[in-house]
Amino acid sequence: MTTEKSLCIIKVLSLIVCLDISLTWNCRGAQAAIYRHTGLCRYNNELFEAGQTFFRGCDKCYCYSDGYVCFPPTTPTSWPKKCQRVLTACGFRVVYRDNPAVECRAYSRIW
Repeated sequence: MTTEKSLCIIKVLSLIVCLDISLTWNCRGAQAAIYRHTGLCRYNNELFEAGQTFFRGCDKCYCYSDGYVCFPPTTPTSWPKKCQRVLTACGFRVVYRDNPAVECRAYSRIW
């Protein structure tokens, strides 16, 4: 963690997310770019309420009463043998081999 003030948000994507003012992911030494905006939860002239989500390009954003925070797509690292990872415009999806239209849950993911 850096010496800058940090804000820890609990249960975003079922993880403890540490967010610091420098807008860099700093938990356990990982480095994944994130974005935090303070003020109204507004994007592309559309106003969102706290609890709503939206996409900013490929990044998924979460609205709060005082702004929003965005995270880049994750990359699946392991999945069931009956599934496969497929490339998409924003990263990867894990789908069933015998039915690629249906998503399969990955065991683990990284940023």
